[in-house]
Amino acid sequence: MSTAVNPVSLDALLSHRGKLAPSAGMSDPRNSAGYISFIYGFPDTETLPNDTVLEATAKALAADPEWALQYGKTTGEARLIFVLLDKLKRDQGITASHDNMMLTAGSSQAIQLLLDLLIDPGDAVIAEAPTFLGFIDTLAVSGARLVGVPVDEEGIEVDVVEQRLIELREQGVRPKFIYCISNFQNPSGNSTTLERRKRLIALAQEFGTLIVEDDAYHDLRFSGERIPPIYALDDSGSTIYLGTLSKIMGPGMRIGWIVAAPAIIAKLAGLKSDGGTNIFGAHVAAAWVPAHLDAHIETLKRVYSTRRDLMLAALDEHMPDGATWTRPDGGFFIWVTLPQAIDTDRMLAQARERGVEYLPGVTCFTGGVGTNMLRLSFSFAKDEQIDEGIRLLADVVRSEMLETAR
Repeated sequence: MSTAVNPVSLDALLSHRGKLAPSAGMSDPRNSAGYISFIYGFPDTETLPNDTVLEATAKALAADPEWALQYGKTTGEARLIFVLLDKLKRDQGITASHDNMMLTAGSSQAIQLLLDLLIDPGDAVIAEAPTFLGFIDTLAVSGARLVGVPVDEEGIEVDVVEQRLIELREQGVRPKFIYCISNFQNPSGNSTTLERRKRLIALAQEFGTLIVEDDAYHDLRFSGERIPPIYALDDSGSTIYLGTLSKIMGPGMRIGWIVAAPAIIAKLAGLKSDGGTNIFGAHVAAAWVPAHLDAHIETLKRVYSTRRDLMLAALDEHMPDGATWTRPDGGFFIWVTLPQAIDTDRMLAQARERGVEYLPGVTCFTGGVGTNMLRLSFSFAKDEQIDEGIRLLADVVRSEMLETAR
């Protein structure tokens, strides 16, 4: 006679990480039908390269029908790795070999694997505050402690990084790594300057820790000078570089990569038991990237730079005094700061009643910080929605400011 596992008995069987795991929050923009949605950091649907991917699919199957649908190497399909290594050398100034790279199911799996490799419960990790909410959630499940460092218009504040490192050393703690989204940071939109990147490398070397550089938005620069990745500046092997095709080909491909010292890649491969990341998709991407990536990136930059400009103009026109926001040179996001008394998490229900939605800032911090902040994504809303959506949001903000003033 079998006994069903009910929620009470299941809890007794869960691992430490299983107990920490939150309920899955499925991001499906189809749930936002009827809203002008500034929540999702998704690529624009109409720019997804359906026709050229179809062409590349036929090409990949014709080129290697025996192995395109077969299991593959744990570190990833060699054809795509060589294509990406060429792209990284040309565009990012990163010189690496096959032994330095592993393909992953987007940068999210890369983060998960790195935490599996490096983190025990109670370990410390330094990261920007605010930062990518997916990183916060995954880190929390690992049982690690996030030590936040503010971000300003020049990126991560390296003087504060040094202070945190000194404080941790005095406690007998060496953080496992410093997590930095170097270009068009999610959620702030700001980029870390060249000077600060160099200083971050020096600090990592001095204090004996690693840097994890998440560079998902590198190719989506609309203005300003390109800055070499931290990885390209670091001659010590202290930096681990993460990239993805999600923003420049399509997130449905679920293809990202890690570039790191061969010893790190070898260890990560030992933790990755998936029969190879999206082998078929990797064959398709290997055919698509050389033929279509450059032209597609130019299209994306035109679309997203227009939307950024529309959103900035709408914020300038509609937002009341007391609200401030970032002015990013690329990426998907603008970060808005409201007067301290405003609670953007509570305000979201009112915004939705008016037909507009955003990401509350508190989701991008730990410890309940960021309640008066919010993230706006300009990537997924249509051009003609942006001014109206910001006007509606500004009306809600103005009402909240009046209410709190009373």
